[in-house]
Amino acid sequence: MITAPAPKLMMKRQDGQYRELDWESEQMTIGRDAANDIVIDHPLASRRHARLERTTDGYAVRDLASTNGTFVNQERIEGLCTLHNHDQIIIADTVIVFQDPEATVKGILPPELLRAAREELRVNVKTKEVFIQGQLLQPPLTVKEFHLLELLYSRNGQVVSKDEIAGQVWDYEVFDYNAIDALVYRLRQRIEVDPAHPRYLITQRGFGYKLLTTPPA
Repeated sequence: MITAPAPKLMMKRQDGQYRELDWESEQMTIGRDAANDIVIDHPLASRRHARLERTTDGYAVRDLASTNGTFVNQERIEGLCTLHNHDQIIIADTVIVFQDPEATVKGILPPELLRAAREELRVNVKTKEVFIQGQLLQPPLTVKEFHLLELLYSRNGQVVSKDEIAGQVWDYEVFDYNAIDALVYRLRQRIEVDPAHPRYLITQRGFGYKLLTTPPA
């Protein structure tokens, strides 16, 4: 008799923490209380927030009348919600990606999902925070440094020209490209372990700059 593989839960916190968990129990509770199977120690999470359940039809998540809600693929749910492969459960600052066991046999996770889950460098546009390998960058970047990083981050590895950087970061034409080079230099001093050999902020000679958030090992 062949036993079906257990579903996987890929969990990513806003601070960059990432872990995978096999769903092997009939039920798994999620919440802020330490007695839960999955603990989310965040003030927006209720003590008993939600419950993962095996049903006759497959797998589901149930909101336990939480204060701030349980979301599946950005939509707030009420009561029980059936889960499908790659559905995203959002609770407080945590995203839990459900990986269906049958789909595991048929294929693999999309590359873009794996990249997002394993980003070494992440920019939170709303809070204006930068995380590098899960650690909050302190002190914060200057306004210009953050605007440059935000622009490059939004392009996801694409090359951005100096002309576009001038227009987006300064909001007017900058004829002295030395100002851009100096800004890139300062940003590298903040985000790179070895600024002389950058891992994230890469120069594409003759074209501009690009940001690699998941550089090769």
